[in-house]
Amino acid sequence: MDLKESFGIIVKTIRRSKGLPQIAVGINQGYISELENGQKTPTLPKMAAIAKSLGIYPLTLLAAVYSNMGPETSDQLVARVISELESLK
Repeated sequence: MDLKESFGIIVKTIRRSKGLPQIAVGINQGYISELENGQKTPTLPKMAAIAKSLGIYPLTLLAAVYSNMGPETSDQLVARVISELESLK
């Protein structure tokens, strides 16, 4: 599974779990539909806006996307991010 496909699956999953229509997540329903179907890739500002609309932090959205792609679990991803952030100090 590629990054675009995983991003779309996760956005759709979170959106549906919160009972939100596509229009509640983005600028327009058509764009979100294309995004959820892996046909579009959001810019960083749009990704942050989508995460905000879903009520989550952008890093949470990205962690869910990468966890969905495997092979790392969300716990492994979080540990890796913490370790890498510490090494940047």
